[in-house]
Amino acid sequence: MRRSRRRQRALTVLTGLVLLAVGLLAVTTRTVMFPRTDPPGPADAIVVLGGLGSAAVVATAVDLATAGYSGRVLISDAFGGDTRPANLCARPVPVPGTTIEVECFDPQPTTTRGEAETIAAFATARGWDRVIVVTSSYHVSRARLQIRRCYAGWLAVIGARQPMDPLKWAYQFGYQSAGFLKAQVIPSC
Repeated sequence: MRRSRRRQRALTVLTGLVLLAVGLLAVTTRTVMFPRTDPPGPADAIVVLGGLGSAAVVATAVDLATAGYSGRVLISDAFGGDTRPANLCARPVPVPGTTIEVECFDPQPTTTRGEAETIAAFATARGWDRVIVVTSSYHVSRARLQIRRCYAGWLAVIGARQPMDPLKWAYQFGYQSAGFLKAQVIPSC
């Protein structure tokens, strides 16, 4: 009888763990691989978050600026000068041939949380009410969560899609999932 109860408890615990793992996998798949992106609208600034895939992210931000959503692009250089695609930060301001002003910043700490805190500080100091944030598509949900905690104005988070091989997708899935869980446990702002 005792053995039967132990087995039943063990089976119940195992079933609960499997259901929890499946639930976490489903939520993380939705937030990392198929995030909700926002439609762009007129903004005081377009902010590019740093990280992998930044060439596609910067191109998306420049396209939005060229389309007239904002004449100001801020690029987070959280991972060092070599991640500044197309050397936009090294060019004269405004970008030649456009009216787009480009400014680069180094968030402290060099994380999404640091970028969120910097966006909030810029918005307060410069009187911004509307910001578009462009990041890699797999980073959209976590970026929105952290920025929304720091910045109270209108926010559109747009993901730039870039081709990735299955190994990079697997890495980003794990990395972003862990980062999303960390953001839930250790809130910023």
